[in-house]
Amino acid sequence: MRFYQVTLERDGTRRDVRVPSPTDVQAADAAAPLMRPGEAIAAIVEVEDDGTHEADALPPKTQAEEWAEITPGAASTDRP
Repeated sequence: MRFYQVTLERDGTRRDVRVPSPTDVQAADAAAPLMRPGEAIAAIVEVEDDGTHEADALPPKTQAEEWAEITPGAASTDRP
């Protein structure tokens, strides 16, 4: 897992949040719950993990985790 600094911007005001994520694209997903109305992602930058980072959010869910309740597929236990 890597750490990313996601810069959020609204009306010229910027703030940074740090999130753990396997990729920069998924870092946007991890930052989404922290966004305030009207904010947009201005930048996503990977930061070196020096062991002291504290994340502002949990890592993003994988697509399989997000869809498991809706379409359990092969992972379903109710199949014969």
